[in-house]
Amino acid sequence: MTPSRASVVVFDLGGVLLPFDRERRVRAVAERFGVTPEAVRALEAEVAGPLDRGEIDERALLDGLCALAGEAVAMDEALDLWLSVFEAPNAELWDLAARLKGRVRVAGFSDNPAFVRRVVVNEGLFDPLFLSCEIGAVKPTAEAFEAVRRGLAVEAGEILFVDDSPANVAAAKAAGWDALLFRSNAELAAALAERGLP
Repeated sequence: MTPSRASVVVFDLGGVLLPFDRERRVRAVAERFGVTPEAVRALEAEVAGPLDRGEIDERALLDGLCALAGEAVAMDEALDLWLSVFEAPNAELWDLAARLKGRVRVAGFSDNPAFVRRVVVNEGLFDPLFLSCEIGAVKPTAEAFEAVRRGLAVEAGEILFVDDSPANVAAAKAAGWDALLFRSNAELAAALAERGLP
């Protein structure tokens, strides 16, 4: 076992704490408004990146969904449809993160619009939760990782990052962070145990 230098463990949301499947959202929107999956994917291509970067907000998403539907759509329904991309939370991993909090600081770092908070199980777990729309940069850019490091006010070598994207893990390592590629709860628990966590 090699004790970790980490004073903070940073978790990605989508694909880690919050499993997701983009086709769930495609199906939900297509079925609700009687449009083709291709039309939904075109809307995603148009708004997902700007939403994640904070260039547009939920009002622009609502406008896009209304145009797609050809009818008025309530904001709550629009947000619920957009967030239908997420499956049931990974409860076992949320529990692991809560146990870690007794040993180290736990933070979140996700490429998402602010309204993703509607599906975050326990935002109080994070100290803090960094969203790409609020820092103005997305993974795997160096700017995003540096913004989070500055926000945490720690040295790069004190951060352990967990993400399901190989590109994001590579970018974290390039920034001087320790990083683990998430593939399963058991594999992550073993990798943490090797570092003396939790």
